[in-house]
This record gives sequence, structure tokens and C-alpha cells, in this order.
Amino acid sequence: MGAQGAVAASAPPTGLKATAQTTSTYLHMTWNPVTAAVGYRLMYSTKPDMSAPFYRNIASGTTGGYGGLPAATTYYVKIKALTSTGTDLTAYSAAVTAKTLTSQPAPPTGLKATAQTTSTYLHMTWNPVTAAVGYRLMYSTKPDMSAPFYRNIASGTTGGYGGLPAATTYYVKIKALTSTGTDLTAYSAAVTAKTLTAPPPPPPGLKTIIQSPTTLTFTWDAAPSAPQYRLALSNTPDMSSATYITTLTTTGEVRGLSPATPYYAQVRVISATGEGITAYSPVVKATTAPVPVLPTVVNPLSVGSFNVRCFSCMDGLPDEKPWTERRDAVVQTILSKVPDILGVQEASQTWLDDPRPGGYTQFEDLRDRLASVGANYKLTDTDRNNCVDSRLPANCVYADQGASAGTKIFYNASTMKLIRSGSKALPSASVSDVSRFVAWAEVTQLSTGKNVFFANAHLAVGKDVVANDIRKQQAQAVMDTIKSKNTSNLPVVLVGDMNSSKWTDPANGPYDVFTSQGLVDPLGNTFRSWYPSGEATAETVVNRRVNSWNGFERLARQGVEGASGTYIDYIFTTKMRIPYYENVAKIDALGNYIGTIPSDHNMQFARVSLP
Repeated sequence: MGAQGAVAASAPPTGLKATAQTTSTYLHMTWNPVTAAVGYRLMYSTKPDMSAPFYRNIASGTTGGYGGLPAATTYYVKIKALTSTGTDLTAYSAAVTAKTLTSQPAPPTGLKATAQTTSTYLHMTWNPVTAAVGYRLMYSTKPDMSAPFYRNIASGTTGGYGGLPAATTYYVKIKALTSTGTDLTAYSAAVTAKTLTAPPPPPPGLKTIIQSPTTLTFTWDAAPSAPQYRLALSNTPDMSSATYITTLTTTGEVRGLSPATPYYAQVRVISATGEGITAYSPVVKATTAPVPVLPTVVNPLSVGSFNVRCFSCMDGLPDEKPWTERRDAVVQTILSKVPDILGVQEASQTWLDDPRPGGYTQFEDLRDRLASVGANYKLTDTDRNNCVDSRLPANCVYADQGASAGTKIFYNASTMKLIRSGSKALPSASVSDVSRFVAWAEVTQLSTGKNVFFANAHLAVGKDVVANDIRKQQAQAVMDTIKSKNTSNLPVVLVGDMNSSKWTDPANGPYDVFTSQGLVDPLGNTFRSWYPSGEATAETVVNRRVNSWNGFERLARQGVEGASGTYIDYIFTTKMRIPYYENVAKIDALGNYIGTIPSDHNMQFARVSLP
């Protein structure tokens, strides 16, 4: 038995009719199958007597048609079945009538070559046609479009043809297509387009300028009028499985590499949309540096930064607890590292709910709880307010007491000696904003007798343009304070919650201010980069991939292995060795925080070697 609807082999195909795919230039037919038929032949004529016919053979299936026909024209159509040798299996069926549609959409307009056209590629763009599912570009080197070649475009209104000779003029037309690939429109009028005379040479002078254990930085000579460059890097000389860096400058940095490993690089000029303008330069070889074997740092200074979250802050975050239920976890976090000097933020100077005379602040509570477990921490400044009577803000008569709201500096009096200290109010967007400060202290490391200038800042919060601008102003005020107060030009450690990260738009303003004026980020956690830069100074890093802000979420926010997390909490230094850095977070093997989460920020901790 044949398929459903099949007829005896001696009978012509039945059910012949035009389908919805018929357009103004194309007649598309369908019919029922014939048992044993290998193909079919359609006969078309504009005459009822089928005179002056034309034909279309259909190799398989039960649909087919004929294109390039005039619009609004009635045709008479017959069909017969064929054998595998192309001979008649049946006679022709009775004729049916079918008519091309009255009109068709106009051809695409706006056809032109774009700036991406190169010496071997003609890239065209055009305006869309309603109902078009695709387009067909016709190219020829002759005005009469003889000997053409074609490129079908499945979607969109741009496309082109490559592998062409340089400095050659082409004539180009375009038409719109239906979903079956038939003509929706006629071809447009021809436009001319010319490939470039010759490809410019690739950029010369490719070489490495920085070779750290995990980073290679390359530079090359500028190419005339280059929109941008693409640097390719591979671990094989044939440049297979390469990774790519796009840059507007003549420097490219590739991060996240393996130490003491050879790599291969080449560079080319590309257009603004990423198409090649030049070939790639010759391949150069570069090897990452081995991990250096450095002498052990004797008597390192340990420093930290910790936003402990204000006692009155309760925002309903996932695992958030009030200060009274998490302060012991804050103390234990500090004791787990016992930093010699620690900058804290949000240790509120306003009073806790505590009955003792004179009131009791969060920073006093933290100091006393550290003391109760034998940690000999002192505050560089215990004043609550910059008033003659610093205990109370009411009826304040201003006097600079060095008070800095909740931005405080704790130092371990067993390992450090306080020389002098102070604070500076930072700029604000309006008088109603929360007061922000930089607290500073000059201290001596007792084990070495070396002095260091330590500063702690808490910058404005917010994601809008105003907040970004005010953070930059505050960062500059921090640097101005350091420069004016660090009269002995001591090594500097600056810590704090800067409320700005490498993903902040439009830029990580405070980071740019600090690093442009001589401070170093030990993590090399630069703008818009997952991996640390070759300028990173931290020799061992723990929990690098974990974000510094945790939002009291049980599952730690973190990037992929080897990448740097998102940090708004920082430790900056002047040039010095940083043998150890830790983003302090108790996390299990599944990436969950263990126990009470001390704060919505992780403490940042580092051991540094004072020069």
C-alpha cells in the first residue's frame, strides 16, 4: 500500500493546487503522492490549450514551483509522475488554474557598502523589507551583472562577501526572500562598491614589557588610523585555541596565565565593529615569570579593615542579626588574625541601649569586648564628637577632638605605639548626608622600631552619578590629608570601605584616585577585569575569589577559580612587600558561610613588610 492519498500508478496525481507560498513572481504548487513515483513534472502555460508551455521537474516530495514570473498573471498547470529514469509513470493530470499575486513589495532600499569593507571583503547594509525572511545579494564585476555570484543572508540587514581581489569595483543588487527562499521582491537597482587597494601591513614591534607569573603585557607600534587592535594569545605556535584581547591602545594585558609557561602572541588592526583590517603580525613567543622565591619576611606588620555594620542597621537581609547577636562573631573574627592595627567602619558613636552613665557607643563596646578576652586593643581616639564636650552632640561648641564618627582605628598596644593621630571630615553632597571621615594615625611597630602612617576611610554610598562624583572628591580629600599629615614621608597603609568596585559605572573613581597618586592595590583588582593584574603585590592570597561584601547571604558571592571577587573594601599601601593577604571569611566546601555571619562585609587582612 502507498502513503495515504496515493492513487494507482496508472492515474495522474490528484489534488494539484497553488499554495500560500505563491507570490507575485512565483507559483508554488502542491499535490497528492503517486505510488512508485520517483519524481514529478509540472507543466505551466498561459493558454488553456497548454500551448507554449514551460516545465519544472521536481526530484522528490509533493511540492514545488516556478519563479521569475510576471505579476497578476493566470497560469494553467498540469502534473505527471516520473520513474527513476525520468520517463513517464503517468499521464498529465487535468489542468488547474493558478494566478501570481497582483503586486510585490518594492526591492530593498538604501543598499550601500559600509566602512567595514576591506581589501578582500565587501560588507553591505540596506533597509529592511516588511515580511522579508531573508535577502540575496548579487555581485558582479560587470555593469550588466553578467557572471554574477551570490550571498544569501538568513536574517538582519547587513552582510557581505569575502575572499575578493583588492582594488576591484563591484556592482551589487539585493532582493528580499520568503521563508521558502523564493523571491519576495525583485532585485534593487545596482550600486557600486570597491574593495580597498591593498591591506595595510600589520602593526610592527610586538613585544612583551611585563612578564609576571600570571600576566603577560604586550606593546606594539601604532598603525596609522587604526580604530582598535586585537591581540591573540595561544599556548601553541600555530595559534590554535587562542584567546583574544581587544584594545584601543597599543598595549594589551592578558591575565590568569600559568607561571613559567611559554605563550605565543600576534596582533592585528580591526575595525570598530571587530572585522580584520590587517593580517596578524608575525608570532612572538613570551614566557610568564616563575613564582619568585623570596626570603621570609621577619616581623611583618599585620593590618586590617573591617566594616562591622552599625548597631542600629537592620535591613531584613537574609541571615542578618542585630549587633547584640553578632558582636561576639566580630570579636572572634578580629581575634582569628589579631592585626597590629585595624581600621573599622560603622562602629557607631551614637549610644547603644545600655544603662551605664554617660552612654555607651558601639566602638566602646567593641573595644571592651576585645579587652575582656585579653586582646590589648586601644583606640587612637575615643572621642565621640568634635565638640568641647565630646561626649554629647547636643549644644555642641565645635572643637576638633579628632573624632571620626564610626570610622575608628584600633591598635594592639602590645605590638604598636601610638605617636599621634587625628581625623578629617570628608566632602558631602549635601548637609543632610551622613558625615564621612578619614581617621589617621602615626604608629611605631615595636618589634622593628619602624614607623608607618595608617589611614582609615569610609566613603559615600550610592550608585548614581552624584555618588560617584562625591566619592572621587572624598578620595582626593583622603590623599590630601595623608600628604599634609604624613610630614615624615613614612610608608603608608590606607584601608577602608570605599563603596566602589571594579564593576561600578562609569569607573572605580576612588581606586583611580588612590592608585594614580602612588598607592598600590595588593590584589591588582583593576577595573572590569576578572583576573589580577601584573602589578599585584600580594604573594599569597586567601579567598581571593570571594566578594568583600556578603550581604548576610549564607552562600558566598564569588567568582570562578583563580579570578578576583568584587571588592568595595580595600587595603592600599605604598610600595612594600605584601607576603600575605586574606579576605577573612569562614566558608565550607560548598561555599556557605559557617556560623553567625559577623557583618555584611568581610574583614580584610594583610601582613606587610615595612621598608
